[in-house]
Amino acid sequence: MRITRPQSFQKTANLLPSAIGLTSTQTSLLAGICMSVISCVASATPYYYVDWTTANASAGSASGVITLPDSSTVNVGFQAYNANGSPGNLDFAQTSGGTNFWNPSTPYISSQVSNAPPGTDIIALIGGQNETYVVTLSAAIKDPIMAIVSLGQPGVTTTYDFDSPFTIVSQGTGYWGGTSAATCLAIPANCSLKELPGDILQGNEGHGTIQFIGTFSTFSWTVPTPENWHGFTFGIRTTEALEPGNPIPEPASIALMGLGLAGLAFQRRRRSS
Repeated sequence: MRITRPQSFQKTANLLPSAIGLTSTQTSLLAGICMSVISCVASATPYYYVDWTTANASAGSASGVITLPDSSTVNVGFQAYNANGSPGNLDFAQTSGGTNFWNPSTPYISSQVSNAPPGTDIIALIGGQNETYVVTLSAAIKDPIMAIVSLGQPGVTTTYDFDSPFTIVSQGTGYWGGTSAATCLAIPANCSLKELPGDILQGNEGHGTIQFIGTFSTFSWTVPTPENWHGFTFGIRTTEALEPGNPIPEPASIALMGLGLAGLAFQRRRRSS
């Protein structure tokens, strides 16, 4: 049974070879939980999240800043647009205090991302109003991630239709519930977040992190089906200026490398026996 939310917040790709037999969702999750039986092939990397400083729900806008370890900053803007180009809206935003919807942190931590969003900052949408949501950045950023709270709910499937390809890095049981990572790995059909063709993310009470591989200064998405509500924030690893080229491996690549090492270890054990 779904827990009732506080009134103010009420909620009304890569395929592995068939010889391995894993779906892209299973591969991402396998990488995300470090495959449990072997060491992680790649060390998790810290990400630096947006400190949302201002927001106007009725105008559909928000702004914030990301501060990197070298003290350089990236300014981040968010704007909802109606189909005619006028400002849209968002449901609510937390820019200073409030409920920590990123707790538990498990859905947001993986073999690639070492840390969940650190505070309570969040932008929340309802969607379904023929709006387009646009994020702009003051510098080209590398391999950005989007942390998501409660996309969809049991019986209400909601989608994010992005303009750029992405991969699911991690997911699990979050603040409002959802399928555990272990269950999702065992039964992909039961995953709360699913990657669909056409750069579409589908959620049924989905909590987790997705990643856009490459360098971006802007990206956008739509939410065709209304659902009250789902929240997000963004994080980055570095900027193009600080680290030109050499994107980090995708989850599928990490899983393949891990499976390869596991296979080599198995072969060595057989030969020595």
